[in-house]
Amino acid sequence: MSIFSMLEAALRAEGWALVRVPVSDRYKSLTELMIDDYVRRLSRPGLDGSCYRNFIADWLYFERPMIDRFKGEEFSAQFEGPLVAIGDKTYPLGGFILHHLQWARLSPEDAFDLRETLRAVVDRSVRKWMQDKDLTFVPALPEKPFPDRAAADAEAERQIRAFARVPRDLGDI
Repeated sequence: MSIFSMLEAALRAEGWALVRVPVSDRYKSLTELMIDDYVRRLSRPGLDGSCYRNFIADWLYFERPMIDRFKGEEFSAQFEGPLVAIGDKTYPLGGFILHHLQWARLSPEDAFDLRETLRAVVDRSVRKWMQDKDLTFVPALPEKPFPDRAAADAEAERQIRAFARVPRDLGDI
């Protein structure tokens, strides 16, 4: 008996009425439950709120929703949805490349090709980077709370200051 079957039996024994809900309805309900949290986070004062607002600022520039974004030093690429599913592939409706505050629009075919290329590069880069790291993966949860956020932020800043190098002033050379 699976854990889900045991859980279902236990809940029914306690008088719970269980019904199967289509995935699309579950997602819709979850999204509706999270709307207040989205607004709360976007409304936060200070650096947290600023980070949330800046992260989604690009969503406001386009008519179609952004489904992926890849940011580099010189270029950024954004892909528009909703995705079109054909077979086992999903295709963006288009996309943009940003370079020096100018946009170039991508056709659906070019957007698909570039998005697939970027996704593969990300996977290869992360795999290579992880080779000599001892990482522990934990279940992905919607919220990843810190027991003490202020202490966690202070520790992260301490670590950054320990490895970051301030470029020397050209006058020092």
